Amino acid sequence: MGSTTALPHVSTEAWTAFRLRIKGQVVLPGDPDYETAREAKNTIYDRKPAVIVRAEDAADVSRSITFARRFGLPLTVKGGGHSIGGHSVNNGGLVIDMRRMNNIRVDAENRTAWAQSGAVAREFLAAVEPYGFAVPFGDAGSVGLGGITLGGGIGYLVRKHGLTIDNLLGIEMVTADGQIVQATETENPDLFWALRGGGGNFGVVTGFQYKLVELPQIYGGALVLPATKDVISAYAKLSLEAPEELTSISMVVKTPPMPFVPEEKVGELSLTIFVAYSGDIQDGPEAVAPLRALAEPIADTLGPMPLSGLYAFMEPAEQAARLRVRSGFYAKLNDEIVESALAFVQDGPVSVNFLQIRPIGNGAMNRVSPEATAFSHRDARFLLAIIDHWEDTEEDGANEAWVDAFWQSIAGYRHGVYSNFLQDEGEARVREAYATATFERLAKLKLRYDPTNVFSGNENIPPKPLSAVA
Repeated sequence: MGSTTALPHVSTEAWTAFRLRIKGQVVLPGDPDYETAREAKNTIYDRKPAVIVRAEDAADVSRSITFARRFGLPLTVKGGGHSIGGHSVNNGGLVIDMRRMNNIRVDAENRTAWAQSGAVAREFLAAVEPYGFAVPFGDAGSVGLGGITLGGGIGYLVRKHGLTIDNLLGIEMVTADGQIVQATETENPDLFWALRGGGGNFGVVTGFQYKLVELPQIYGGALVLPATKDVISAYAKLSLEAPEELTSISMVVKTPPMPFVPEEKVGELSLTIFVAYSGDIQDGPEAVAPLRALAEPIADTLGPMPLSGLYAFMEPAEQAARLRVRSGFYAKLNDEIVESALAFVQDGPVSVNFLQIRPIGNGAMNRVSPEATAFSHRDARFLLAIIDHWEDTEEDGANEAWVDAFWQSIAGYRHGVYSNFLQDEGEARVREAYATATFERLAKLKLRYDPTNVFSGNENIPPKPLSAVA
């Protein structure tokens, strides 16, 4: 049955009973799979849990929660492993690995799909695209459905179809006391409200029911333009004036080597725009024409393609690396922000670093009341994120200093933050993700569903009513 040396305060009898009841795999330090099982995408966080449970079903999740509570073990949940703050794994505790729970069932007739929360976006789109459907997720195919959905979900369809949570019909969740519950607009509606933007604070979600949107194809791809102040400023303006069927995610970056980029342009500053036009394909060229006219393109791959095709562009960024992120919502890209981006990216360390720009205003996300879900910043127009990937620990100082200095130059213009883009930045920053009334309501619901803060390995909302003033 394996050793209990990692859990000296757990009796052999209790440990044996736990392992016998788990249908999935229990991984311990020293096991052949342990090093792989404890990996997270952000390698800054090199954490070593005492137990990893690769859950097979909600009952495994329930038993794991109950065991962790009984013996006072830190508890975290791992899906795609993309947590920027390293919350997928812990030191000395129990990790519930959801990746085996990746079943997806499509009801094409009623345009809905049920997915276990361990599935990743790429797997979900592979299941629904043959029927001509999609759900708005993010920009990376390996992101777990649990993480992106519970935080809100800002991606390539946000201006036309809203956030991921705006297309969520119901959830199945295991609570802190091990109960399996359902939540919809009519069943446990307070919990359903909280889970749409409140993160993993209330339990372990084991399944989601999504409303599917019709999307046989997009007109999209990568458009690489020279990065100048005029081009970036005009892009910001045009991206919000465009039809809401047009959403883009862009980067001010030193152009990396890509098959479609001329070799002599690699390393030059560019505005690399990933485009998704979700209207009629024949209208795509007209919709993107203003972007193409901003400057002579360095590269242009725009054309008809499946939405999942956009994930290919982000695959290099899905690899494990040391990662630092600072981000916020913004009302506009003013001259100071644009000038700062150009200067900092130009002089940045030798790593993959950039300013990501997500124009999200003037669309479906903004039309939902900020009180309707726990996602507060419905009036946001841009999401900006400073993102830096590097490999060697010796480079930590230079890269962290670069991110911090860049952030200080633009932080004062922000209006809140996206919880999924927080990197363990403390309680004040968590509160920035929510309106005052929303935070207080979440804290009270936390008190009801998780009074002892079992689910604290996250961007945590403590289980007590707190003033929202940091």
